[in-house]
Amino acid sequence: MIRDILVETCHRAHKGVKVEVGNNLSRDHSKTRPADILLPNWFLGRTAALDVSITSPLNPVILLEARVSATAGAQATESRKHQANDPKCSDLGWVCVPMVIETYGAWENEAAAIISTVASRLATSMCQPKSIYSMRSMAD
Repeated sequence: MIRDILVETCHRAHKGVKVEVGNNLSRDHSKTRPADILLPNWFLGRTAALDVSITSPLNPVILLEARVSATAGAQATESRKHQANDPKCSDLGWVCVPMVIETYGAWENEAAAIISTVASRLATSMCQPKSIYSMRSMAD
């Protein structure tokens, strides 16, 4: 559901959004799919491969990290996503952007930055003040 909302918002803010991209595109022909959402020409002509992931800080795999700080679980998941997807994205000329959200509502830094940029582009495309689409106003 979050991925679908993000796709719809990206469609409104950015032309050429693609969904579920990456199978069999790399040299190793792996079946992994690093892009839940692909944003062509996202930043400086580079394509962003968004990998949406929801994680719980209570997950036994990240529980030790999660007790350190509020977003440690999300940071651990983001790190694993980079390890898994950076090589394939690099082969394809893409930038891997894990969109990690914790079940308690925390967004990891890379995800928050993408949301902020999408909100800004949406405001521009809708001829609205950027403050209307900021993360702060969405949380209110």
